[in-house]
Amino acid sequence: MEEPMKSLFVKGSLVLALAAVFGMPNASAAPLVAVEPTIAVVDGNHAAIVGANGLLNAFIQNHPNAAITEIAFDADGGQIRYDVEGVDESGKYELTYIYATNQIFEKREGDFHKSLKKKSFDPREILPPAAVVNFAYAQTQGKATSLNEWSVHYDKGKIVYKVSFGTEGDKEVDVRIDAMNGTLLSVKFDD
Repeated sequence: MEEPMKSLFVKGSLVLALAAVFGMPNASAAPLVAVEPTIAVVDGNHAAIVGANGLLNAFIQNHPNAAITEIAFDADGGQIRYDVEGVDESGKYELTYIYATNQIFEKREGDFHKSLKKKSFDPREILPPAAVVNFAYAQTQGKATSLNEWSVHYDKGKIVYKVSFGTEGDKEVDVRIDAMNGTLLSVKFDD
């Protein structure tokens, strides 16, 4: 049991180092853990939040004129990954950070189109991810056992958070929330 804890400590330190390199304030990141039966399941120091914020800052540093089109955290399948997508006049870009290997990848995904810019958002104007994840958890009727993923992106005319939690029996519950005003859009349980 001591080795997994040591591994989590080392990985947590790597996330903090990444955050420091990209100008994030020094905060201690909690290891990814199963959701506890409480409304405050994550805070601003949780790995699901700190890593995404660090990658967002790195993306903005590399592409200061880019408009953000998606921010995502994914721990489904056991591999923690963060993604930020955006567009500027020279094209569409995706920046990915793989937590297990401490690697960052960037790829140019295509040319700039005005329609892509219309699907962008200012990350400073949306609700903070920790608040949204906690609100989403409250909608799961106590059935959530782990935070699998969250993302924020343009969907059907709105900027939307999609938060997925694991439940017993390898099932999921997906919660969609308006990222601007916190309106609950849907809750879907796997059958």
